[in-house]
Amino acid sequence: MPEWRQRLRSIVGKAAGRPSGSEIYQGLRSMALGYDSSTISVPDGQRWSGALVAVMEIGSPDATVTILAVADGSVSMYLSTGAAVIGAGEHAAVRGVAERFRTVAAESRGLLQLTDDFPMPDPGQVRFQVRTVDGAYSGAAPEYALQAGRHPLAPLYAAGQDLLTEIRLATPT
Repeated sequence: MPEWRQRLRSIVGKAAGRPSGSEIYQGLRSMALGYDSSTISVPDGQRWSGALVAVMEIGSPDATVTILAVADGSVSMYLSTGAAVIGAGEHAAVRGVAERFRTVAAESRGLLQLTDDFPMPDPGQVRFQVRTVDGAYSGAAPEYALQAGRHPLAPLYAAGQDLLTEIRLATPT
């Protein structure tokens, strides 16, 4: 009987609005990758360039890090543990690097595959998810090959790492 009670509490706890870190991450990730492209607009005074949505996800045995840049200036970082940085695009330095990341992502879409779903990266892998006006794209590579510059997606990885660095600098711990 105690086991049943524990399972019931677990279900009720989640239903009462206490999602796990993993559930928070999956929800944020789904929202990010499910952006309705017709709702994305470029802020006044800014030129259009790059992908509507550009995502870099780094898989490790312990967690997945997801960084997201949207054409409307939104920039976020999500960790599969449930931690997140939302609103990093409020910082001018982050916005500038995010625009470059989206531009490189759009230029790299020929190296990615058209897709209807966005798989998670495996540990040791980096996965790129890109949405443009002409479709959704996804592709992955081993992180060691990207770090060494020995993969065609290395420039996109470098642009994503630059964005990750700017997010970290703009959001003190």
